[in-house]
Amino acid sequence: MPLLAVLTGDLVDSTRVSEAAAFRQRLSELAGMIAATFLAQIQLYRGDGFQLAIGPEVNAFRVAVLLRAGLICASPDGRERWDARIAIAFGPGDFPPESQSSEAHVQSGRALDGMKKGRLRVHADDEVLRLATGTATAFADDILNQLTTAEAQALYYHVLEGGSHQDIADRLGKKRPTVTQALQRARYQLLDRYIGDMDRLVRKFHE
Repeated sequence: MPLLAVLTGDLVDSTRVSEAAAFRQRLSELAGMIAATFLAQIQLYRGDGFQLAIGPEVNAFRVAVLLRAGLICASPDGRERWDARIAIAFGPGDFPPESQSSEAHVQSGRALDGMKKGRLRVHADDEVLRLATGTATAFADDILNQLTTAEAQALYYHVLEGGSHQDIADRLGKKRPTVTQALQRARYQLLDRYIGDMDRLVRKFHE
């Protein structure tokens, strides 16, 4: 059976920010982009919670980084930080899922509920897989937690579209060295490895 991935998340401090409506609108925009780009099935809850189911051909770690970078880069400069907590789980299931009761849906929701620290978590029942994804995810989470809005913006387009640093600079109306420096501060090469390696690891484990 195909491998189904589910990401469950919520906005961080959504009731405390000064521009709560704009924060939720940004989540809605990102959800729409992800649904269109990756053919994801998305549910939004009360404006600040969400659950995404994605098909077996989509890299769930890429989607998680895109969501967080997309929120952070839209943060009102110098006033507050927009971000989300996200829990990822995998399990057998057809896509699109007929219901939200699959193993991946349930485990992703439970993982978010049990998240005490950090803002990115991968559920795994197997001890070896849990150790492998847990440590790498903690490092990726730490990188994302430290992003500035400018770094998150460059990272968002890098992860979404790929392309050269000059392509990103042209899109943002900035000079290429500025974008390169922002990506380097964002540790984009390490995050690229995280996105690719974790996807391969999970797929290999579920073969």
